[in-house]
Amino acid sequence: MFRSNAPLLLLAALAAFNVALAADSARVCAADPYADPANDPCNILKYIPNLGANAVASVLYFLTAIALTYQQFRHRARWMLVLTIGAWAEGVGIALRLYYRQKPQVTSSYIAMNTVVVLSPCLFLAADYILLGRLVAYIEGSEYIRPLKPRLVSTVFVCSDVLTFLIQGSGGGLAASGSQSSADLGSKLFLIGLALQLVSFALFTCLWAVVGWRIKRNDPYLWRNTSGWKKVYWSLGFTCIFYLIRSFFRTIELADGFTGYLTTHEIYYLLLDALPLFIGITTFVPFWPGKYIVHGTVFQSIPLQERGGSNTNTGVNAVGYGGGNRSGELSPLDNKQ
Repeated sequence: MFRSNAPLLLLAALAAFNVALAADSARVCAADPYADPANDPCNILKYIPNLGANAVASVLYFLTAIALTYQQFRHRARWMLVLTIGAWAEGVGIALRLYYRQKPQVTSSYIAMNTVVVLSPCLFLAADYILLGRLVAYIEGSEYIRPLKPRLVSTVFVCSDVLTFLIQGSGGGLAASGSQSSADLGSKLFLIGLALQLVSFALFTCLWAVVGWRIKRNDPYLWRNTSGWKKVYWSLGFTCIFYLIRSFFRTIELADGFTGYLTTHEIYYLLLDALPLFIGITTFVPFWPGKYIVHGTVFQSIPLQERGGSNTNTGVNAVGYGGGNRSGELSPLDNKQ
């Protein structure tokens, strides 16, 4: 239930931010919106989006969204739908930058663009959160993710993501107000939200690394088997690297405020925001989790003759320590395709 409500909470935060933007009607716009956008009070971006770069970026996102949609229908995994939706949304968001290019002084054009562009990365992060829990359940490795349980991984981290985003939404609303003191406070609040989101995702990445380290140390048989779960594991880690790059950039960018150098120069958005996100989501086109995380558990996909034996050095059975559910019964988080 929480997963289905999370996008609504994000939209609610953005709505509050957008209302604050729409309420600010005291600005006097420049006569020519293209002459000096950096000093135009009505141009919130402080630049005119590049036509070619944004057109190419939008097309690439749409192509990736099509590929992810194909994988969604071909290999199922409904729990990855949030990623597919996010890919389509990001493509639309970048396309709306082209619309903003035509009307850079119209607040509603910024609202439409900003709403989608800010929401989409939250869906990408949510997909990673959900995937780690599913993967741990598939390998019956609840002991490797302690102190959390597989079912709680996505809930805990998505919840933290929503909370930090609400902080960002509040800060964004204040920063867009006409009062300089409120704008300064909003900028600081927005930065706090970004920093907390960065810390949250960094902790998640550490949890991903700990899971792999524990498996390799305590369950060498599982670590060596070629059932395909490690492709999902390494793909997940690969996306974490690029999402962290984007999060670091966003935090550094806003540390200088909404009118700072990084914020008002589009090249940094394209290379350090749009590009890392694109690389991250494209990873799941060839390594779609639904191809590897199937019905049942990883041990049901391993031939019976390969499961026997024992580890005489550690005193545990060959398919893992501490047990988990290694009897061949369905995992509690069995993929219901």
